[in-house]
Amino acid sequence: MAPDPEQDVKEEAEDVYELVLPPGIPSKVIIAACKKFDTDVVTAYADVETGLADVTSRDLLAFRADKDTIEKIRQFIIEETKKFIND
Repeated sequence: MAPDPEQDVKEEAEDVYELVLPPGIPSKVIIAACKKFDTDVVTAYADVETGLADVTSRDLLAFRADKDTIEKIRQFIIEETKKFIND
């Protein structure tokens, strides 16, 4: 019996995480993270509060990788953004 491609996709999806970047992260930091971790940025859709009662859907940037890599990228983004702000 041939392997079920849907099962393979489900198993892969369980190991993939997204780190959604808030607006305002410097592009310099995002590009550095892409190079350092050999990954690409993807588009993520999220509901964002724009006021007291307003919520809108927006296209945001995100990194997509395994959990360990996502945590490393998160730390890198925080550290590099702090450096950027302090410069």
